[in-house]
Amino acid sequence: MVRILTGAAGLLAWEWAGRRAAGTLTLPPVSAVLAALAQRLLDPGFWAAAFTTVQALIAGFVLIVLIGIPAGLVLGRIPVTQRLADPYLAFFLAVPAAPLVPLFMIVFGAGLAARVATVFVFGVAILIVNTAAGVCLTPIPLIRMAESFGATPMQVFRRVVLPAALPGVMAGLRLASGRAVVGTVVSELIIISVGLGRMINLYSATFDAPNLFAVVIAVLAIGLAVARTMAWMERKVVQWR
Repeated sequence: MVRILTGAAGLLAWEWAGRRAAGTLTLPPVSAVLAALAQRLLDPGFWAAAFTTVQALIAGFVLIVLIGIPAGLVLGRIPVTQRLADPYLAFFLAVPAAPLVPLFMIVFGAGLAARVATVFVFGVAILIVNTAAGVCLTPIPLIRMAESFGATPMQVFRRVVLPAALPGVMAGLRLASGRAVVGTVVSELIIISVGLGRMINLYSATFDAPNLFAVVIAVLAIGLAVARTMAWMERKVVQWR
């Protein structure tokens, strides 16, 4: 009930502020934004643009998972590799990835490959770091107990280390998915104007505020759907916690 009331209050405040700003290019009322969103949802071109955006997001996130999780497991189990990779991971976590986007356009061209590379760079470092941290936080007494019962190194990894690292892996996936959505939008705004990024550029250039807000809401909905999906997967995978 509190969420509903606060959400309704926020929408009412938005509508009031939008009507007060009528005739300007600042803030459209929420009623105009919802009307524009309804029109966009009935437009086949909008769904084609959304498919283009989601295509790069899914391809990049799959690449993040295929490389990030194994790399994090290796770094967590082999300290030498972690010491070697730490400076590079710290670089990608500390430095904004947006300045690297034009470099991807030069290397991969202004196409899907450059956008996938952008999504990958935005999210892979944080998944590697969280996965490695999950492995390192495996309780040592559990490992010693398994070894005392004759478990092989592979059995220790599969039966003890991997389950203990799952919370870190899932937390990394949740954070990486959010950064992947950001990377998707940034790539479409900087590399090549396609998908929902193209619509954002178009409506901002023509000062069409209602449609601009409508497309931004659609992007936020995609991000929220990804976040909710990852949270659901985390509850299912590590429900033993």
